[in-house]
Amino acid sequence: MKTLLMAVALVGMLCSGSVIAGLTGGNALLAQCQGVLPYVTGDEIKGGPTVAEGMCVGLVEGVLKTMQSLNSHLPIEFKTCFPERPVTVGEAVQAVVDYLRATELKDTDDATLAMFAIQDAYPCK
Repeated sequence: MKTLLMAVALVGMLCSGSVIAGLTGGNALLAQCQGVLPYVTGDEIKGGPTVAEGMCVGLVEGVLKTMQSLNSHLPIEFKTCFPERPVTVGEAVQAVVDYLRATELKDTDDATLAMFAIQDAYPCK
């Protein structure tokens, strides 16, 4: 029981704002997602995926799925025009990396940046 309480306390500390602050935002997301690109492009990979790369994939997939689920409920000016075929997580990660390399908004939170990147990749014309 004591071990369980210590584990819960440790998780609580790690999830505090000061610890998470260095793991979020545009620069951190760019670094995390750039590590995913070799998996997307099929390049030779040494070692397995890192936790940071997993954080990128999880965040981008969550944002993508949320956007796809809510898109039909949005007014036209807020919609994202996804293609008829499913957008892969790899395509979304590539869109995030491309957007983050070009944007000045690196201080914006990472989920918002991922949303902006996906909207930018699939604009309504």
